[in-house]
Amino acid sequence: MERTLSASIIGRPPEDGDGISFRLFTLSECTTLNPLWPLALNHILLVFIDGIGLGPPGDFNPFSFLSLPGFELLSGGNSFDDESPELNGAKHIYRHIDAGLGVRGLPQSGTGQASLFTGINCAEAAGRHFGPFPHSSSRPILASYNVFSQVKSLGLDVAFANAYPPIFFKHAHKRNRWSVTTRSCLESDTRIRNLDDLEKGQAVAADITGQRLVDHLGLKINVSSETEAAVNLADLSSRNAFTAFEYFHTDKAGHARSHEEAEKCLVSLSSFLVQLVAESFNRTLTLVLTSDHGNLENLAIKTHTENPVPFVAFGELAPSFYGVRSLVDIVPGVIDALSS
Repeated sequence: MERTLSASIIGRPPEDGDGISFRLFTLSECTTLNPLWPLALNHILLVFIDGIGLGPPGDFNPFSFLSLPGFELLSGGNSFDDESPELNGAKHIYRHIDAGLGVRGLPQSGTGQASLFTGINCAEAAGRHFGPFPHSSSRPILASYNVFSQVKSLGLDVAFANAYPPIFFKHAHKRNRWSVTTRSCLESDTRIRNLDDLEKGQAVAADITGQRLVDHLGLKINVSSETEAAVNLADLSSRNAFTAFEYFHTDKAGHARSHEEAEKCLVSLSSFLVQLVAESFNRTLTLVLTSDHGNLENLAIKTHTENPVPFVAFGELAPSFYGVRSLVDIVPGVIDALSS
């Protein structure tokens, strides 16, 4: 069976069989089938997935043995591993980019994410890789150069899409211990969303559906499908010049070396990404996706890896990201795209 997208991705009603046997449409075909595609507005959605690298295929790599059409769509129909060819199209970029940042050792979340969300090499500033929270040397960099502040300086609106439960705010305030993304929000006066936003469809749960909030915290919330969550995220993104969404359960699954958790995360993400691409295409929203370091692609070990990480830019503003070769190149691409 061919693994591709339904016809609804390119803006026409699906035909019989579209939900069963798909084929991937090239971006040139998309433009032909939906002439409104090139008329993009300057809206960027950054999907940050923690701890996924592009490693060798094998029994230890869940990207090798799982059916993941959402990820294969972003890699041009190829396997999502280190053997996949790079793409440098006018509206679709897929690359293997550097997460090591010229610093010896295994990349870590704190300095990697700070570098990603500022465009400054925070691992070099710290003299080492550090995580999971921001290094002390990263905090002033985040305060001055986080991507939300940089976009706001252009006079544009931003949003951080994740919804957090009350326990997160309780612990974060008590210890003043914030992740890179939430500290960036604090420094830029960008609202950190909560469960009220989630219930209104104006935010997305960290696990996409909210099922973990029910199962692990016993919260009484409405659980969404991946499709519904993607639509809500696209709605939010369409109201802002720059929107970011963070998914961290992949990193946890990698550290646990859990094939079951890896499958749970990646299958959910794949469905989410298929719908996000559909939404980004129909709304002419540019989708950007990347990670901070490798991990989940090698379940034979419980540590991070030195593998490159994926970078994807899908949409009209993709040419602004031609220069991306490492984590520090992404924010400059965002600013270039939104300044044009």
